[in-house]
Amino acid sequence: MSSQLLKINQDIIIYDDTVIDEADENLFDTNYWQTQPQSEIVSKGRGEILLININGQPAVLKHYYRGGLIANALLDKYLWIGLESSRSFAEYKILRTMYKLNLPVPRPIAARVNKQGLFYQADLITSQIIGVNSMADLLLKQRLTPQHWLDIGDCIGRFHQLGFYHDDLNIENIMIDHEENVFLLDFDKGVQSQADKNYSTRSFDRMKRSVMKWCSLNNQPFPGTEWEQLMVGHSLRTGQD
Repeated sequence: MSSQLLKINQDIIIYDDTVIDEADENLFDTNYWQTQPQSEIVSKGRGEILLININGQPAVLKHYYRGGLIANALLDKYLWIGLESSRSFAEYKILRTMYKLNLPVPRPIAARVNKQGLFYQADLITSQIIGVNSMADLLLKQRLTPQHWLDIGDCIGRFHQLGFYHDDLNIENIMIDHEENVFLLDFDKGVQSQADKNYSTRSFDRMKRSVMKWCSLNNQPFPGTEWEQLMVGHSLRTGQD
């Protein structure tokens, strides 16, 4: 798994040359991909993702959008403070590090920044994890078992044990496949540091809010016993109470 850096006009692209033979201007062109077979637009979060196929590899093309009030003025533009700090390059690199450590994340395939004066736009391509349901989907279908909660806690603990922390951990980016394997997606603004209980606490606070929001929207009580199972799974993995 090695990466190449390429500049095409205002685009700066990093890509995995074991997946992509040679990157070109079509790689991040949504209009191009929508003319190709096996492509599909899927609504997700603040925008849409595009499911594509690269040399037989199912993949996901994501464009970065802002949230909050600032999105009204700068929908998908970010202040340029350097390539390594750009949203897409930072996520590509932390995913690459985690993937090499066999953590359950999608494989990063390519990232792009399109620099426009003081601002830039960003995109990321990762492998598509096939046959998964989100934690939110399983809650809605009432198919989330106590073992699932334990396994989710254990999975998060694997990341925390190695010093990787999700900035926006929630029930939409925790995935479970048909073999009961748990994956974490969307590491935008993810952090790599020494193992830190404060980071762990913030991750779980964010995740708990997402569970509470789902419960409120669906008129369900908060699953307190199951949440305790999740925390037990994390504690058994990391040794943290």
